[in-house]
Amino acid sequence: MPFDFTTAMLQATVQVEQIPAGAPVVVGTGLLVSDPMPDGAPRIVLVTARHVIEKIGGVQLQISLHLQNPDGVWRREWRVEPTVDGDRRLWASHPLYDVAVLPVQVPPEAAAAAIPISWFADADTFEHQQVQPADPMEALGYPEGLASDPRGFAILRVGHLASYPLTPTTEGTFLLDVPVFSGNSGGPVFVSRRIGKAPPLEGALGPQPDEYIAGVVSQQIVPGGQPIALALVVHALYVRQTLQRLDAPAPADALSR
Repeated sequence: MPFDFTTAMLQATVQVEQIPAGAPVVVGTGLLVSDPMPDGAPRIVLVTARHVIEKIGGVQLQISLHLQNPDGVWRREWRVEPTVDGDRRLWASHPLYDVAVLPVQVPPEAAAAAIPISWFADADTFEHQQVQPADPMEALGYPEGLASDPRGFAILRVGHLASYPLTPTTEGTFLLDVPVFSGNSGGPVFVSRRIGKAPPLEGALGPQPDEYIAGVVSQQIVPGGQPIALALVVHALYVRQTLQRLDAPAPADALSR
């Protein structure tokens, strides 16, 4: 089967929840990323919004993985992941933007679905790809904890860029014209050839240059408490920077801060 960027993103996107211990349950979205250790050892990291982990609190969270039975049928499997080790916080966050990253232990099948860091846009991607306002982007998430079906895959929506200017990326965030709700936070926003200027390439084994992750959803825009179908998205560059903090944590990453 030809490589499909959207399908790969669906398989790497997971639901994030607190361990059931009372109501209301905090729900968010995360993305499994392959981020090797400095010595080259494999490592899988959950990328989500910082406020999702902060609201969950405690010492654990749970994520729903997509695994296949021998007959090829998908199933949903929840895994518990620690967020602290004693008095040490296991996750890192960006000092300015709503991004957090947490190393997780997942079975080989789920690890194989994790996306590489190279899929995230960098500081020059929008300029190189000539990204313009009104360009379409896809977004994955679990609005109000809702999955697309009992197998637990995220719900896919398509929105349009609603910000100008889009470069340089020093602003850190941009707006996407798409309705989001509680539970969408941390979900990936990306560009694929499905909605771009060309169809998927037959025989392609991986993403094409015009396919990339543009950022992660931070929050819905609700001026005066009124939703207006706009999402605030943190640029992928700052996800890259947050992943780097796992190996060089700043003092702000201490549990006491």
